[in-house]
Amino acid sequence: MPKLRLAASAALIMSLTFQPVLLAQNPDWFPKKDMLTIGVYYYPEAWPESQWARDMANIRKLGMEFVHMGEFAWYFMEPEEGHYNFDWLEKNVDLAAKNGLKVVLCTPSATPPIWLEREHPEILMVDARGRTMQHGSREQADWSSPVYREYVAKIDTELAKHFGNDPRVWGWQIDNELSHYGRQYSYSKASTEKFRDWLREKYGSIDKLNEAWGGTFWSEMYQNFDQVEMPNPQTLVADPSPHALLDLNRWFADEAANYLKFQAGILRQYTKNQWITTNFMTLHKDVDASRLQKTLDVFTWTHYPVHGELGEGALGFRLGSAEQMGFMHDWMRSFNGLSGPMELQPGQVNWGDVNPWPLPGAIHMWIMRAFGAGARLVCTYRYRQPLYNSELYHKGLAETDGVTPSPGGREYAQAMQDVIKLRQYFDSNAQEPQAYAKRRTAFLINYDNWWDISNHPQTSRWNTVGHWMSYYRALKSLEAPIDVITPNRDFSKYPFVVGPAYQLVDEELIRRFHEYARNGGHLILTARTGQKDPHGHLWEALWAAPIYPLIGAKIPRYDVLPVGVDGHVSSAGKSYAWGAWGDVLEPDVGTQVLATYADQFYAGKAAAVTRKYGKGTVTYVGVDTLDGELERALLHRLYQDAGAAPANLDPNFLVDWRDGFWVATNFASKSEAIPAPPNARILIGQREVPPGGVAVWQEP
Repeated sequence: MPKLRLAASAALIMSLTFQPVLLAQNPDWFPKKDMLTIGVYYYPEAWPESQWARDMANIRKLGMEFVHMGEFAWYFMEPEEGHYNFDWLEKNVDLAAKNGLKVVLCTPSATPPIWLEREHPEILMVDARGRTMQHGSREQADWSSPVYREYVAKIDTELAKHFGNDPRVWGWQIDNELSHYGRQYSYSKASTEKFRDWLREKYGSIDKLNEAWGGTFWSEMYQNFDQVEMPNPQTLVADPSPHALLDLNRWFADEAANYLKFQAGILRQYTKNQWITTNFMTLHKDVDASRLQKTLDVFTWTHYPVHGELGEGALGFRLGSAEQMGFMHDWMRSFNGLSGPMELQPGQVNWGDVNPWPLPGAIHMWIMRAFGAGARLVCTYRYRQPLYNSELYHKGLAETDGVTPSPGGREYAQAMQDVIKLRQYFDSNAQEPQAYAKRRTAFLINYDNWWDISNHPQTSRWNTVGHWMSYYRALKSLEAPIDVITPNRDFSKYPFVVGPAYQLVDEELIRRFHEYARNGGHLILTARTGQKDPHGHLWEALWAAPIYPLIGAKIPRYDVLPVGVDGHVSSAGKSYAWGAWGDVLEPDVGTQVLATYADQFYAGKAAAVTRKYGKGTVTYVGVDTLDGELERALLHRLYQDAGAAPANLDPNFLVDWRDGFWVATNFASKSEAIPAPPNARILIGQREVPPGGVAVWQEP
């Protein structure tokens, strides 16, 4: 077989790389009255053809409404270069349709075939130690490689031509958990060239890059962009410039987004009335979903709540993290309202340090948590537990005989039955309760802050995600509806905005903060905010000086304490321990002190302050406590003072409103009573919700 002429289609690849991608929203994809739909991954290439029909029929018997196929099947789609075989996939699409199952197909770019790697070894990623990855796993390809992109374009084009106008195919997933997992970045020649091109476009001149990266320090000056390497701690004697690392983080996220846009552009050319998504990973720092707000139709992700972490309470290791699950729903839903976990745990997994069973009922609870959080779909990985290779201990909806429903399979079936029941009570005219709406909160994040703090944390005790979760948990205990948003979004519709550890600020964001509070919003900022400009440079001014007029206080110093040494702050007669970070505040006249340091040489100094500002308020909480209880108490007080009537729930007992339904899911290790009036109609569960339990009700 003659080799493909790579150079001939280079122009095509470049045009696809930079082609604007238009969204193709269609309300028929997710009818509002259906609220939530549930499906499952299936791998026909892994099972005998004689079992396909049986398996599809059994998937439908469990109540599933769609099936997901193809993300790891490049070899089976193209066993030899240019020889495409979709017959097996066509048979399974047909079987799915005959069983009333919608189909999600995937581009197979996560698993390049062996013939491609042997013919073009330059497509393989190179890790930080200079080692080229080899065949035998997944995500080993370097998506910065133009050669790899060309082959991806060809298989995607053939797939989309074959199935893009097929009404049996509901949607498409691009790649799978796009990342290089623990290898993180590819330091290949292709990646280095892409990084240099990105820097050229951003800075224009090498002098501007030297200034942004602080090149005068340690004589880290460059004469031209071709001299710049990707900052790699494995090949540097001392610490790399944190500004260079920040740009590496930004480039990698941009490059990942560009790769997904590139594939979406191909699919758009050939598909009709089919949506496009990719499955992000839960709280994964390297790939930023916000960079794809104008590319994807649906926002989905992977979530495995139970994989050996202890979690909250005695049963936390079997129930998972309420805040991480909720945060991902509120982050992904905020883009366009079409979201849901594409890969939700079905039982035991195989990749944790230990892999316990989820508590009976917990899987059902996770699905109903998705329902309460406004998800439009839930999909689980996978239908059949594999009998060989890397994931043979990973449970599915069916046991190892391929037929018997597993405990997780039965819980997925129960959740689907519950959703079908709730559809009977759907009211298209249901309005969000006014008291609930008064607590609506924008939770402001920006991956740049996460990256910058990670690159130079100043203390091993700091945990950015842990800090976020302290505030998220507190807000959920208030029964506050939350949208996790980026700073380019409109704040004005939110009664409250919480910006945790917002380290990098510019004049425009500060101006918007002022405007928001003046117009009646309640702004809450936290420790580490305002220290640096967007390059990650400290201000040539007093520490964090640009935010002083906003918060009504100065920050003459901060402190961090060694492991094993805890400080204390006092508020409203209670004491709280801290250790990771403490901004020591000097309030202006008229600024109210909410908490003070109780020890260290700055005992008596302010740790948290609030002030009236125009029609609204601005609060600054400068300390990060060990258990988040100070943050919870302060938020409760602030919402109460603002007339938002906050609840006082256990942070692991989540209560949400969605489409006329109140939904409670209990991640706590003890039973909890639902906050429902006596005349509420209980549709699912009971008023007393056990650990791992669910209640759904409607109020008159």
